[in-house]
Amino acid sequence: MLKGLRSAETAMNIQLTRTNVLANNLANVNATGFKQVLTQIVEQMRQETDGRTAALDAATPEDATAAADGAAPGRGRSIRDLVLDVRAPVDMSQGTLRETGRPTDLAFQDEGLFRVVRDGQEYFTRNGAFALDAQRRLSTPDGALVQGEGGPLEIPDGELSVGADGGVRVGGVEVGRLSVVNFDDPGRLHHVGGSLLAAPAGVTAKPLAADKVRLVQGMLEESNANPIDTMVAMIAAQRAFEMDAKVLQESDRTLDKAVNQLSRTA
Repeated sequence: MLKGLRSAETAMNIQLTRTNVLANNLANVNATGFKQVLTQIVEQMRQETDGRTAALDAATPEDATAAADGAAPGRGRSIRDLVLDVRAPVDMSQGTLRETGRPTDLAFQDEGLFRVVRDGQEYFTRNGAFALDAQRRLSTPDGALVQGEGGPLEIPDGELSVGADGGVRVGGVEVGRLSVVNFDDPGRLHHVGGSLLAAPAGVTAKPLAADKVRLVQGMLEESNANPIDTMVAMIAAQRAFEMDAKVLQESDRTLDKAVNQLSRTA
């Protein structure tokens, strides 16, 4: 009975997390360069040894077979207890490009991230809605400085053009090159607000070769979150939460009868 209560609680927490993630995606369907967050459920087997349990994260094929049979020779007793965990990777799929005609608006047609710095911290973004600050430095709407290969990009007076390879030219003369990077697993990045992404500890950005950069000037990339799909997923998560809540209530009633009523008749 207690296991049933724990299972219902875990399921409710999962659906609550999914609802929160989907609500954030829905709130950013019109945010330039926003990348939706996906939710996936991971199942883990647990191992019991001398009354203690531990996740079988790196089990060998023999251990996995033994766990399925209910025992793991030499490592204690395996119990078939599935722990559900919600992971939230960032979906880096391409969003729709929208033409603006502004020379400081940039968009990727393929992989790549702009590298920016705000308050001394390095971030990454697909939002190319840039502008020039008072010092004519290319910056994001919230003031983060867009980085070139040699630091912040300062744009002299003149006609600005940005090549598909990230080269920045004024009056036909190259004045810098955008620092375009990528990650082996960009899904591990996390949102920090304002369409900015941060890398977790131990994850390093890698410069993207100029021949692999595909930039277009005068266009912006829209959010890749689909409002209809997101709304449908939210409704499904809320209904699942309600069903799990009913299971929790029924399990609680059954436990109450077992403790308070059956014990009196015994």
